[in-house]
Amino acid sequence: MNIIIYEDKPEHFEPLIDLYPQYFLRLGMMRIADNTATYFKKASIYYIARHQFKNNKFVAKDPALYISGRAMISEHVTIPDKDTKLFIGSQPIGFVKQSPPFPEDLKQIQTALRNIKHEKEIKGTVVDDLWDLIRLNPQLITRQFESIKAKSSNQKHIYIIGKKNHLYIDDRACVHEFVTIDLTNGPVYIAKNAIIRPFSIIIGPSYVGPETVIDRAKIKGSSIGPFCRIGGEVEECIFQGYANKQHEGFIGHSFIGEWVNLGALTTNSDLKNNYGDIHIIRGKKKINTGMRKLGCFIGDHVKTGIGTLIPTGAIIGTFTNFFGGGMMPKNVSRFSWLNAREKTKYDLEKAIVTARIVMQRRDVALSKQYEGLIRSLYKWQSSL
Repeated sequence: MNIIIYEDKPEHFEPLIDLYPQYFLRLGMMRIADNTATYFKKASIYYIARHQFKNNKFVAKDPALYISGRAMISEHVTIPDKDTKLFIGSQPIGFVKQSPPFPEDLKQIQTALRNIKHEKEIKGTVVDDLWDLIRLNPQLITRQFESIKAKSSNQKHIYIIGKKNHLYIDDRACVHEFVTIDLTNGPVYIAKNAIIRPFSIIIGPSYVGPETVIDRAKIKGSSIGPFCRIGGEVEECIFQGYANKQHEGFIGHSFIGEWVNLGALTTNSDLKNNYGDIHIIRGKKKINTGMRKLGCFIGDHVKTGIGTLIPTGAIIGTFTNFFGGGMMPKNVSRFSWLNAREKTKYDLEKAIVTARIVMQRRDVALSKQYEGLIRSLYKWQSSL
């Protein structure tokens, strides 16, 4: 059987998905597509995304199951014997196609969704917009932890609060003495080769990804992806991976993209002074998120200088550089070079040179395909 995971309303998740498809967003302990794949271990997985990403061509086999990149399913889907539209609650999140022709692009997928009449509801959660990533993350860490049923070896040198069976530490991880792990409100999962240095506190539900270093930090209710460096205070955040927040400062209720570097004392606000709902700005529209605690959304390759302050509901575009300290604007367009007083455009060639240096420091080569995505993004942004 073929499983095809496709992008669904990707425009709702900009600028986080400028350089990778929507279904590779991190949510809970894994990326959205990885969550789907866990329920179909013997199936062939294929992807359909926007035209700038290379989709792997799938060989037509009967039947094919299409799953939205907004769906965090929580069960294996039994394949009906007829073409069937799948729902989570009231939202269509995929379909089963029994025979060719099989949709091969996003437009054909939407056509199929409109035309299939038979319906079936499945279990799971739907991510509608940017802020749902933050709202849903803690509960999805818990759900995924429970489904994995991992058992950890005894860690006598760690101060543990709560039920020890809610803690998993990979045998290849290194957790030093004088580390506190609080499992009162949820589980904690520490992946292989992660390093938790002395005087760190991790409060569940939280996930620490492979090769990530937590250094004298307080982590609460957060997902930290692979190859990150985290210090200071982090509350209910998602770090996609390969990001640095090495120094003191607070980041709360926020999503931090790849290859981001947050300078010392970079701090964001996640609560308005009047305790009101937080709005974000998308294009010319002001949207009420319905959330009273919400921080910022930071695209890939963003750099902030020391003493940077970020307002509630801020959206910071890919390849932004902010320097000189002080308050950032609430919305910053892609490829911006700015301080609190003036703004210019970030030179494309300089941006690529810096990206190559940053990625090499984590032994990742900047491929021609990835460079092409950056150039295409710059050209598109310049046309707006």
